[in-house]
Amino acid sequence: MRRFGKASAATLFLAGAFLIVWGQTALAVECQGRSDEPLVGLLQPPPCETCEETKAELVELVALEKGRTPEQVEHAARDAELSLPRFLEGAGIAFDKEALKACEDFFLKRRKAEAASVKAAKSAFCRVRPYATSGNNLHPIQEAKPRESFSYPSGHSTYGATTGFLLAAMMPEKKAVIYERINDYAHSRMVAGVHYRSDVEAGKLYGTAIAAALFAKPGFQAEFNKAKACVRKAAGLP
Repeated sequence: MRRFGKASAATLFLAGAFLIVWGQTALAVECQGRSDEPLVGLLQPPPCETCEETKAELVELVALEKGRTPEQVEHAARDAELSLPRFLEGAGIAFDKEALKACEDFFLKRRKAEAASVKAAKSAFCRVRPYATSGNNLHPIQEAKPRESFSYPSGHSTYGATTGFLLAAMMPEKKAVIYERINDYAHSRMVAGVHYRSDVEAGKLYGTAIAAALFAKPGFQAEFNKAKACVRKAAGLP
């Protein structure tokens, strides 16, 4: 079984980041306006609600809504689920469901820390969801509509990038379709009408940084190697 060292994994993540990342209404949630989370400093503040960029992004979302097909609606609704099986399924990567269950703890552990980091970022920037802005004409897909939370960065896009880059390191022969799925997972949030483009781009950047940082943590490589063997077996790969 091929093993990845810290250097090779970091190179993969940086290459992947280059490929995929560059391509006030009152809320019940609390706005902190700042964060001590180190990775939050990687993100630029989002455009203001009345800025031209935001207006252009709203026009884009309206166009996506008008053009979305029943198949796209179903896909976006299903992508509201944050799970390893859903990511792989949407990528068209076959796997044994029972065998994959043994691998999920590794990803769930990362998900918990990632979710806390995203929450810190959202409460630092406090961007209102596009469908909650004044005078908007959006009709978000209800099955994909999140609980009350801020918009920037996109948590689903962050999850997709974190999970995707870990999977790409585990299954390098599948990395092209995995990178495509990272973008697809993020795009579903725009199709659903629940995120601006800048939200999902920031989420992809944030997830890439989270994934890369994991390999610097003591003991992570051993956990990763074990999960890699599990995932490859579930996917029917040698």
